[in-house]
Amino acid sequence: MVHYPAPQDNANRCDVRWFSLRKQNNETIKITGLQPLNFRAWPYAEDDLENTRHDYQLPKRDFINLNIDLNIHGVGGDDTWGAKTMEKYTNPGNKPYHFGFIMEYIAK
Repeated sequence: MVHYPAPQDNANRCDVRWFSLRKQNNETIKITGLQPLNFRAWPYAEDDLENTRHDYQLPKRDFINLNIDLNIHGVGGDDTWGAKTMEKYTNPGNKPYHFGFIMEYIAK
């Protein structure tokens, strides 16, 4: 996770082939992409980001908020003054995307 001064979307990992999430008792969920994936995992909800002014105020929930994507849209242009995202980092919203992954439970 990235601790920005104001809470916002963060921690995306891209071009991931597989990853796993493990509980303290060693129960594990392993996700393997059928192609490279993007993912992020947080101990809080999206609403928490919207309703919190500082990252130290983010609650620690009793779940992990996991997001798995094929790809993500770039966050901005070449400057901080409102330039649009460069075309090569844009995902057209008018075409279908398909991706797959295998979710495997591994007992302790």
